[in-house]
Amino acid sequence: MHTRAQRDTENAWLTYDHSARKRMPSNINSTQNARPHPFLAPPPMSLIYDLRYPPTSLHFPSSSPFAGYGYEFLRIPLTPEKPRRIRLISPDFPWAFDIGPSAGEDVVTCLDVLSTLHTALQRPLTDMEWGTAGDDKRASLIRARDRRLWMQPALRESSNAAARTRPTVRFERPVQREPLILRVDWLGSSVAFMGLVKDEAFARRRFVPGGDRPETWVVKFQKS
Repeated sequence: MHTRAQRDTENAWLTYDHSARKRMPSNINSTQNARPHPFLAPPPMSLIYDLRYPPTSLHFPSSSPFAGYGYEFLRIPLTPEKPRRIRLISPDFPWAFDIGPSAGEDVVTCLDVLSTLHTALQRPLTDMEWGTAGDDKRASLIRARDRRLWMQPALRESSNAAARTRPTVRFERPVQREPLILRVDWLGSSVAFMGLVKDEAFARRRFVPGGDRPETWVVKFQKS
């Protein structure tokens, strides 16, 4: 069991040390010096996290110096500048998510990022979002939904139980409601968190010109 004091002490050598980081992709402007904590920099420091599950499920592999630590280890500022508000975008989803400090925190932490991202992606897809998807994307959404439910038996059983207990007209078959498609299904099989990067060119393409916007980070994913 790791105490907060132990976590803070062991984090001291790690905080924002990017000397061992791999080179950023060539499409990222080299003048963009902002860097997230190594836990959320690509590739994240041995962090394994599937966005279909809450952040309490994230872990570090046995080969990691942080093996045995849990999600609470990520309660550390996202950047040395200790931002109070950031925005997440991604080429893998069409939304923009604004993030502020969680209760008890003064700045946005690494855990705030993963928690808010997970919560936002658990929302059901809207009719408008479904309507903007082409046939291939719709087929991908349904496959991702079915895969997610297969991996989460408790959710599948809950859905079936709700259908069984719904009032019905006597002698008629109960109406089975189709399980919801969630925003996370938009990611297809690329549901593993890979890190945050700065890409101002991409951000400019995503936002309407003019107006203020908070510090913006691009989320990268990889196949789980």
